Amino acid sequence: MRWMPLTIGALSLLAAAPAFAQDTAYDDAMEALGLATGNSLNVGGNTYVVVNGDTLWDICQQFFGDPEYWPTLWSINNDEITNPHYIYPGQLLQFQPGTDTRPPSIVVNRDPAAFQDLSLDDNFVPLVNVFETARDCEVHVPFSGGRGGDVTMSAPNFVSRTPVEPLGVLEKAVPGKHLLGRGDTVYMRFRNNSDINCGDVYTMYHHNREIRHPEVKSARLGHDYSVTGEVLVTDVGERWVTGRLVNSYGEIERGELITDRVPVVGKVRTLTLAQDLDGFIIDKSNNENMMLQRNQVVFLDRGRNDGVQSGTTFWVVRRGDGLTTKERRIDQTLPDQVIGIVTVFSADEHISTAVVTDQALDVKIGDRIVSRLD
Repeated sequence: MRWMPLTIGALSLLAAAPAFAQDTAYDDAMEALGLATGNSLNVGGNTYVVVNGDTLWDICQQFFGDPEYWPTLWSINNDEITNPHYIYPGQLLQFQPGTDTRPPSIVVNRDPAAFQDLSLDDNFVPLVNVFETARDCEVHVPFSGGRGGDVTMSAPNFVSRTPVEPLGVLEKAVPGKHLLGRGDTVYMRFRNNSDINCGDVYTMYHHNREIRHPEVKSARLGHDYSVTGEVLVTDVGERWVTGRLVNSYGEIERGELITDRVPVVGKVRTLTLAQDLDGFIIDKSNNENMMLQRNQVVFLDRGRNDGVQSGTTFWVVRRGDGLTTKERRIDQTLPDQVIGIVTVFSADEHISTAVVTDQALDVKIGDRIVSRLD
């Protein structure tokens, strides 16, 4: 894992922030730069005023185009920044781009008048990494995954616009246990045994909840179901149908509903929509044994009527400051940031079941999805 310098919030802010919040010199410097106080990049020429939340990582990204340059910058200037974790609001930083004989440098002081040019001996050989920066603006994708090729996915959930009418129910079982699993023999009751044949495979499922749109609470979009397993019919009697559990995707109990076979595992070829299409993650599978990570099943408010099909991929984007927990306080003027990718497993007319195929942050209900980043 990449190690990053700590922000002020860890140690220094506890003691320093209250004092600097009222520091008139800091406010005057901000005003002189034509910037409002707050957690933002305040650049005036080669001078920068540290604000609450800054790290050398962020500052190197802004001035040198490479956040991983901060250890080199600090090692060259550690007389000025004795502790890379301890930069605080109100510090004034002056950057010098460097020459063939002098590396880029930084001077730290509270008094702008105290800035002086640096000089190094001719015998000094700077150890500076040479890097190229992108000249075109682009949206940062904070993970290595892509959106191409074939993907094998498992989605033990499905969504239906209308309630699913069961064909039967699993009532009893041979094993003396509450949770059943693969290989167990079970007894089922069907609505019409004449339609059941030995060798048929059926899906067992249960209803989770009704899905509502996160942005329009009154909009009922469908019903979320979990697939718990598959059962193979081994005998058909007048009253009971005997079966053997051949696949288990969750906790199987007496009382599970039975319907025609619903595909759970499949391979899809990923594709990108030609048109711009956005929407929302309206729900997600409720699997207590799965942490929010790759392979999480989610539901989208876009379906076949929007051109979505199996394999369609969407970027998951979010805006706001990561420390803002209340939705009404999210700064909507901030740009979208990519946090994940979802790939559609199956699509209904208006709703799709998708799988999180890559992510940098936990995907949440209400996160936006977009088909294109440009």
